[in-house]
Amino acid sequence: MEKLTIQEEEVMIYIWELENCFVKEIVAKFEPPAPPYTTIASIVKNLERKGYVTARRVGLSLIHISEP
Repeated sequence: MEKLTIQEEEVMIYIWELENCFVKEIVAKFEPPAPPYTTIASIVKNLERKGYVTARRVGLSLIHISEP
């Protein structure tokens, strides 16, 4: 697996805390001012590409699950 950036590591910590989560739940964990939704979504997509999380479709949204 590729090494995580500081931002990816911070998002990954929130994903581990939340276990199964949507991007909006990750954004809500940040102290104000929170980064934009699209920024967090991009970071989560990078984590998925790197193999740290998987995404599963729930209705029209994706739920993100940390990989063991």
